[in-house]
Amino acid sequence: MSALPYRTSFPSVDAEVIGALSFAPGRYGVRPRRLPDWTRRQIPDVGFDFVVGMTSGVRVAASTSASTIALELCVIGIAPGAPAIIELVVDGELREAATVPADAQTLVSANGNETQERPPATLAFTLPPADGRVRTVELWLPHTTAVELVALYSDEPLTPTADPRAVWLHHGSSISQCGEASAPTRTWPAVAAAAGGVSLRSLGFSGNAVGDAFVARTIRDHPADAISFEIGINVVNGDLMRRRMFEPVLHGVLDTIREGHPDTPLLVIGPIPCPSLEQSPGPTVIDPATGQAQSAGDVRELDRGAMSLAIVREVWRSVLAARADDPHLYALDGRALLPDAEIGDLDDGLHPNAAAYERMGARFASEVFGPGGPFAAMAAYAPESSASRNSHRSEPSGPLRPLRTAAS
Repeated sequence: MSALPYRTSFPSVDAEVIGALSFAPGRYGVRPRRLPDWTRRQIPDVGFDFVVGMTSGVRVAASTSASTIALELCVIGIAPGAPAIIELVVDGELREAATVPADAQTLVSANGNETQERPPATLAFTLPPADGRVRTVELWLPHTTAVELVALYSDEPLTPTADPRAVWLHHGSSISQCGEASAPTRTWPAVAAAAGGVSLRSLGFSGNAVGDAFVARTIRDHPADAISFEIGINVVNGDLMRRRMFEPVLHGVLDTIREGHPDTPLLVIGPIPCPSLEQSPGPTVIDPATGQAQSAGDVRELDRGAMSLAIVREVWRSVLAARADDPHLYALDGRALLPDAEIGDLDDGLHPNAAAYERMGARFASEVFGPGGPFAAMAAYAPESSASRNSHRSEPSGPLRPLRTAAS
């Protein structure tokens, strides 16, 4: 933008892309990816590869006294597309949002083929008066699409941020990527991180929280003050493994993480409810007539080791109880974040809606970052900061227990 004299292209020495662990070259710039480059040859399909490039929890961050900044980017959505939201956060406060409509996005089909190509868009944001102060500016990228970052413009110089907050690394499924959330800062991990006063690193991968070894090694090697992962639903709805395999896979994930983080607080989250899979095995299909998730599995397969969510929770408890000698290992039943009484907020019978994600974030923050929680020592918990933007907040609905206590 000619009106803004300062320009930095990506990857940038002046602006950090927080949450991006690598960049892939693109047509106009670079595409942030939430896994390291070395994992690409191990990713098994084009769908997972695209999900890794979706920018849930990823933000462009810099320090500046600028009054205006502008981000040039190409949004890559899944056909037929939906509006993509970018949010401006200044010194931790949400200030403004901009939208890239579907007709201005490059769109790809489920098999990865491009169905619509569009050039980059440039979104300008007005910052509050600086009065000579340098502020921390974050542009939260869309949680529902991938992006190609081209350049960041400003009317004053940009410098890298020096974020003093503790780092919370979280891995999970679509229920952690939160495509149904109302905005990038309103996914449940983002809501929880804001209330906890921590810096989020989100590895929420729709359809792909199944204990992949390359994801576990990524977590092992990434600096973090606290780690959590949500596992179970994708194991069932993908019909990916039997009980015989799931148990050692879960042990293997925990072993791998502990190789790099022997004493880091580590929280394992079980699945939230999914009525069609509670007592039935996967795979999951969406009924075209009702839009509801249904089991396409054969219940007779349960006797041959197939997995329902009830069996996942049974294995989850068994594995974690076997590791009760780990004083920094904790468990959280996913139904403490979304109880059975709230399954009406699973609009498709599987994914929480935006209101439910708000409650889940507030509950996680209260139980995990709040007083007495496993991550309390590294948090700056402020429940009112979450509640002030969240009319749906309710009290936590389930106990959080350290494994060493639960197993005793």
